[in-house]
Amino acid sequence: MKPVSTQSRSVMFIIDQLTELGGAERMMFALARSLPERGYKVTVVTLRDNPSPEAYKLFDEIVVLPTRSCLSLQGLKTLGKLRDLLRERNVCLVQTYFESADLFGAIASRLAGVTTICSSRRDMGILRTAKHNLLYRLLTPLYSHVFAVSEKVARWHREQDGITAKKVSIVHNGVALERYELSAHTSELRIAHAFPEDALLVTTVANINPWKGVDVFIKAAAIVHRQNPKAMFAVAGDWTDQEHLQQLRNMVRESDLDDCVRFLGRVEDIPGLLHDSHVFALLSRSEGFPNVVIEAMAARLPVVATDVGGTGEAVVDGVTGYLVPNEDHQAAAGHIIALLNDRTHRAYMGNTARELVEKRFSIQAMVSQHVEVYDALLAT
Repeated sequence: MKPVSTQSRSVMFIIDQLTELGGAERMMFALARSLPERGYKVTVVTLRDNPSPEAYKLFDEIVVLPTRSCLSLQGLKTLGKLRDLLRERNVCLVQTYFESADLFGAIASRLAGVTTICSSRRDMGILRTAKHNLLYRLLTPLYSHVFAVSEKVARWHREQDGITAKKVSIVHNGVALERYELSAHTSELRIAHAFPEDALLVTTVANINPWKGVDVFIKAAAIVHRQNPKAMFAVAGDWTDQEHLQQLRNMVRESDLDDCVRFLGRVEDIPGLLHDSHVFALLSRSEGFPNVVIEAMAARLPVVATDVGGTGEAVVDGVTGYLVPNEDHQAAAGHIIALLNDRTHRAYMGNTARELVEKRFSIQAMVSQHVEVYDALLAT
């Protein structure tokens, strides 16, 4: 393959959905916005209808090529459209995100004659089926490179999909640090949701689905509130699973926590909410590398989190927060209580967390690591 001219570096990002924006979607957009100044022109394609209005605020053009199944008639038509778009835009590198995009994008790229294909792996197969596992094994040779969001994610994909170590890079998520500078004002959310001025606020940011462990958070909240009646709890995130949301509301009512737990839904001003908080908790059952954890650390909050996926690659146990075993709400509650009761230690951990993020988890570092791989792949 001839080296690609720096004048014709057109890349395409293909992602399953943009109807709900989580950490992976936001990191993709941050990368896409930063690449033009590094000599790359980016096209973003999603395989599901109705991207959220916020998605269009984060990137000017989003191409929607909806498909429900790669093996359906619609899927075959979409495959042809994607192949044609790759040729039309003279794409030299494709990067895919999540299962459908990984599999669909790899095939369409090869049909279009694009041989440089990267895949961004964000989790440890929590949504995979047996069919996915088989297809990944078959299509692994098509990928030029795999970006894993944490060491644990990298190890899982090397073992599960048979990817050789030399084809894998670990690139952690990054934070736009300037958004999390200390602010003296109280956010409108704290006022809107009637948190008392003297309340000690424990916050989690998680879309409502079972693997995010909001039920574990509520169990911990019940213990914390009994020990510290000033403690209040905020759950920020899209209500993606309405049935699970109702189960969580029932838990709150049965635990007599109606007066101290608030389900905020989607929150635009996450930095403001974090600055109004005293402790951040993420008690997920599964993670790749949770962006909300490093966002909380950037906002100078101590973090209490389950030691799943790559979370332990961000949280230094006993230094910037505490790691607890999966499902252990009692351990989480104990650490939250201790932090709420010790303002000095809380501040020390929060400041140390901010310093760590500044050193290791900037957006600039994340972009530079991607570009280094792109440049090397396209120079061969």
